[in-house]
Amino acid sequence: MEIVIALVMMLGNPPVLKEHLLMPNLSTCLSKKRIATRNSNATYQCLKVNAVVKDGKIISISNLD
Repeated sequence: MEIVIALVMMLGNPPVLKEHLLMPNLSTCLSKKRIATRNSNATYQCLKVNAVVKDGKIISISNLD
């Protein structure tokens, strides 16, 4: 487990985590969030998460901070 920056997509009411994407830094995450928000009606957030990472991808997230 390691703490990483992730762009997460939430859907529904109450919001449920549907997708997550590993980001190299917060500024990149915020840039991708702006693009995703313009093109979708889902809720996106940049978060620090405790995750299992393998081959540059998030395998699982144990908790959201």
